[in-house]
Amino acid sequence: MSEHEHGHDAHGHDGHGHDPHGAAPHEPAPPEPRFRPPSMEMVVRGTALAGLAVAAGWGAVSAIRASLLFAPLSAVLGAAGVLAGWAAAIHLTGGEKFDDHPFV
Repeated sequence: MSEHEHGHDAHGHDGHGHDPHGAAPHEPAPPEPRFRPPSMEMVVRGTALAGLAVAAGWGAVSAIRASLLFAPLSAVLGAAGVLAGWAAAIHLTGGEKFDDHPFV
């Protein structure tokens, strides 16, 4: 090694267990319940999105059965149905937690 190169432990640091920000200001928040039922607003939105998913899926199948010329429309309706179904599942299962920081 040259005079400018040195290992990680040259200054007494082994790279493990060192917190550059110091100790936490307080204890982590208590864990949330494993399942929280969705609010009524989420159920209403989820049900509406599920209906939209079914309608878009039905429209996609109907369009492609009518004529192969409707294949682009069928693809768009099918994609919309999948996305609406995905959104409905998120809404009906209680939503998504966006902040997973342990102190929140």
